Amino acid sequence: MKKTLMTVTAALALTFAAGNAFAAPAYATDGNGLQYSALYTESSWMAIEVPLADLGGTLPDDLSITTAGLSNGTTITLDSVDTQGGYALLYVSVERADTGVTVNDMAQITVNAGGKALTTVSLPVYGGVDQ
Repeated sequence: MKKTLMTVTAALALTFAAGNAFAAPAYATDGNGLQYSALYTESSWMAIEVPLADLGGTLPDDLSITTAGLSNGTTITLDSVDTQGGYALLYVSVERADTGVTVNDMAQITVNAGGKALTTVSLPVYGGVDQ
């Protein structure tokens, strides 16, 4: 029993360590070296940094995104894609239907190509009330 418990504990520890060791932090960027911890509504100048390694090492021609976790009326749209070093920069527009409503969401942004999901990143999305 003791040996089984130790084996299970060790397996869980390795699984946890492996899962966290390969999790790349997601950042928003302005494309000029500044990083942000969130995307902001009413912006079309921000990009999401995604390691090219997560996309198979190259930038696919048919890249697209899907999103989840956003408030009703809030959207993230892929405008263009570029590369910078070992990263793909996914330039996005972040909009909301009602600027009188605060947005404080955690978006799950899935990067797709070739009919399959390549990677998913999570970023906060913020928008203050426009008065």
